[in-house]
Amino acid sequence: MERWLSKSRVLLGLCALMLIAAFNRRDPMAYGVFLFLAVICTLGYLLPWLSLRGMQLRWLGQEAPQVTEGQAYPLHLVLERRARWPAFLVEIEAEWVWASQSLVMRHTVALVRRGRSVALEQLCTFPCRGVYRLQSVRLASGFPLGLLRAQLQMPTPELAVQVLPQPSPFVWPLPWTVTADPQGERSTRHLGPSMELGLLRAYQDGEPLGRVSWRASARAGQLVIQHFQQTGSLRLHVLVAVPDAQACGQPDSDGEQTIRLAAGIVAAAQAHHVQLRLHLPSHAEALTDPAAALLALADAPAVPDSLPVVVHQALPQLQAGASVAVVLPASLPPPQVLQALQGLRARGGPVLVCLAQGAAGAAGAAGAAGAAVPQALAPAPALAQAGYLTHTEVA
Repeated sequence: MERWLSKSRVLLGLCALMLIAAFNRRDPMAYGVFLFLAVICTLGYLLPWLSLRGMQLRWLGQEAPQVTEGQAYPLHLVLERRARWPAFLVEIEAEWVWASQSLVMRHTVALVRRGRSVALEQLCTFPCRGVYRLQSVRLASGFPLGLLRAQLQMPTPELAVQVLPQPSPFVWPLPWTVTADPQGERSTRHLGPSMELGLLRAYQDGEPLGRVSWRASARAGQLVIQHFQQTGSLRLHVLVAVPDAQACGQPDSDGEQTIRLAAGIVAAAQAHHVQLRLHLPSHAEALTDPAAALLALADAPAVPDSLPVVVHQALPQLQAGASVAVVLPASLPPPQVLQALQGLRARGGPVLVCLAQGAAGAAGAAGAAGAAVPQALAPAPALAQAGYLTHTEVA
């Protein structure tokens, strides 16, 4: 019943009723009420359309900015009025598109005087990382009665805003290991060949005789082993399982929380002056610059079953002794994760598996039979039982 009793239908019904009464009763008062209602209806339908006539939206030329998700970005607009009458309650709708997700932002201007322009500092807040492109800009008005909502499509400029992921706070829980690097700043001692002698020590059973220093052994009267110095670096390989098409662009999903956790690991590596190697399914080579890594995480496209892909790409690039962090959504089935990580186990280095869970996944687990935490962290026990070190991040 409420669907049929809209404002426009009620006013039109009253107009028709008063017109019939005026013809039947020949009453001037009925004619007056009819004319009053007719004028109100005419203004209710015409004023929204007239308010948008002579409107022009001008964009101040600026380069595409970079903002962090959740951070307000001022969208510089100038709304100009060229008609001879003012406009009231003009609503500006800007539609942004990223990863099949549509985001509509609205801003209302109360009054635009004739021949004047209004500078707008519309604040846009993007809830998720990505490259948001401006799809369309519309002006709308329903003033004064809301009987008609007039819309006007405006010319859309080529504008894109790159939204960086908000890094999750992260502390690396393992000791940093040193990787052989000719240009490194750290020195390690080893039994292999080198040009710089590190130390001499007594021979122990089972050590290779080729490392024995015979001159030092003759002077000491016992077998002496020579250790050489080698330069190395702290290096961290970060393997990221990007979200699939269903989770991409959803702020509360496990996949987007995976991107935030990966950004936090990148920030932690940069803070400890650790060489970074970020591996993404969309990049064949590892990314070494933290700034470039954040940009790559910001516009990382959706890839189905990305964990086996990124592990396969990263295995030939992993150096001996380097730390490895695998960042993946907590919603992935444990058997699929264990199968994808088999190649890393054969490598023998320290591997930390980081599980990310978004707010939607945590809320869904909390309502499942009262077993919030055990069900939410289901992959962690399976990975720990298989011998992997795990870290769980819940939004």
